[in-house]
Amino acid sequence: MQSPPYSLFLSLLKSELWQTPLELSLTHTEFLSVYELASKQTMLGVIADSLIRNNVHLEREDVLKLLAIRSRIAASNKAVNKELVSLCGIFDDNGINAIVVKGQTIGRYYPNPLARTPGDIDFYCDKDNLLKVMSALERTWGVHTEGKPTEQHYDLVHNSIILELHHCLMRFASVKSQKIWNEIFQSLTPTYVEVDGCSVPTLEPTLNVLYTFLHLYHHLIELGVGLRQFSDVAILLKTHHDVIDKKQLYDWLDALDFRKAFEAVQLILVKVLGMDEKYVLSPLSFDRESLQAMNQFMDVVWFGGNFGFHGHNRSFRFKAQYFLVTTYRKLQLYYRFYRFSPREIKASVFSSIPRKALLALKGDLNGIT
Repeated sequence: MQSPPYSLFLSLLKSELWQTPLELSLTHTEFLSVYELASKQTMLGVIADSLIRNNVHLEREDVLKLLAIRSRIAASNKAVNKELVSLCGIFDDNGINAIVVKGQTIGRYYPNPLARTPGDIDFYCDKDNLLKVMSALERTWGVHTEGKPTEQHYDLVHNSIILELHHCLMRFASVKSQKIWNEIFQSLTPTYVEVDGCSVPTLEPTLNVLYTFLHLYHHLIELGVGLRQFSDVAILLKTHHDVIDKKQLYDWLDALDFRKAFEAVQLILVKVLGMDEKYVLSPLSFDRESLQAMNQFMDVVWFGGNFGFHGHNRSFRFKAQYFLVTTYRKLQLYYRFYRFSPREIKASVFSSIPRKALLALKGDLNGIT
């Protein structure tokens, strides 16, 4: 049974995601509890919109706080959108083939795209376009990649906005899974979504659902993840329900060994986020084992919030210390979630972690966590 702050938070979140009416009033103490939860789950803008749309009675100081954060999130989205449009202009002007994922390409489908808390701009270029885009960004914006790349991306900053240039869109510990993913991704035919009047290249709907889920689950079993990532999957399922190739998606999930994890996530979307069951891609099971799995996932979500930032001390004097602490945390999560993705977790324990530990011993700590 959920405590009152969690129930209030979820009622407001469901109301906004699915545009349903809600009658509610919040005391100052209740507002602060909901605000804290929304911040932890990176859903402040969506909750703010829900409070305003439902005309929820609040105390004056709470209204001012709400309007201020809502304005800041909207301004951040406008700034990221402007940067994304400029980036796509660089792609077009230089004949660069790129794919933009997550973020604004999903946020555009929210009831109010300016309410989803924005993050980085993530985009992918293959090896034929990687040097071309680096050169174009340096020539046009005067920016260059900062330091060595991680296993998946280079970091860039322009106009105070972080861009992640991916040379690998999804990294698996399992060699088998990596090969399967590469084959899936290489068969990609991009689609386009409109952001502020600009056509942005992104993943086609079925692959988009797969990738967004895999990104969510990867972070869940590494250190944690917030409800924003679950909401993104729910929004994609609703938006693309009629065009998602269900058979293809489940064939991919089976090949990658993530079907059980996806089924648990779908159950959360219905039971926790209130998504209409008609948008799920296969019949749900509500038996005791399935509900226990759902609670297992949600324990991590409630505890750590967005990317696990809130569940543990993340301030360490030395990066090696951070590596040791987070590795211990990962091993705990691997044990908990082993049955949902045994191949990937087994490969992480016996291959990925030892390799990263060796890098740590050699002093090469860039991008190992």
